[in-house]
Amino acid sequence: MSLTLGLIAFGGNVHSGPAGSDPVVEIWESTLAMSVDDTVINQSHCDDLADLLVTWMGSNDAHLASTASLDYVKFNEYNLVSGRQVTDPTIQTLTGGQRGALTSNNPITTCYRVTLDDGTRNPRRRGGFYAPRLALDIAPTGRMSSGNVTAIASAMEILLDGINTLFTAAGAIGVWSRADHEVHVSTRFRIGDVPDNIRRRKNHLRETYLSVAL
Repeated sequence: MSLTLGLIAFGGNVHSGPAGSDPVVEIWESTLAMSVDDTVINQSHCDDLADLLVTWMGSNDAHLASTASLDYVKFNEYNLVSGRQVTDPTIQTLTGGQRGALTSNNPITTCYRVTLDDGTRNPRRRGGFYAPRLALDIAPTGRMSSGNVTAIASAMEILLDGINTLFTAAGAIGVWSRADHEVHVSTRFRIGDVPDNIRRRKNHLRETYLSVAL
């Protein structure tokens, strides 16, 4: 029994509409690191993590679009030094395509970032992940309202506290540092009021170009 790197990967699809038959236009995935007892990386805990993530995905406060679906959760052990996956086969729970709760006309790449750290200025202790398609109005100033940010943070606190509580002394959410070969336990998270954009991570929606001669 020893502490190791546990990576929670969760993701799914972004569809062209809220119905199950609507075509997939994009794929999304986020990862969350844990310093965790290697004995608790198993199917049972993956199922429990999936329950927490399904609740978050379907929460009004999470402000996620009904066109985005959570299709799977994976929970695997990785080598702290090499970053290679240790568990084989992959531990995975399928979630039945839980959708976000709200309607959205925002671009499908508009999202919000959850930043994790331990309150220090050490960049090796800062990390985070992106939520899928954002479902709320963005003010002309380019910002989300303080009320919406508070709601998003509330839903995220429930999720992250739930994950930490699930593992109690056996693990804690953190940030994996390849340089330190360690998972630095996170003591806080932050949500900014300026929406982010995951266009740089786009892996399904391919552009069609119109070329004009000069």
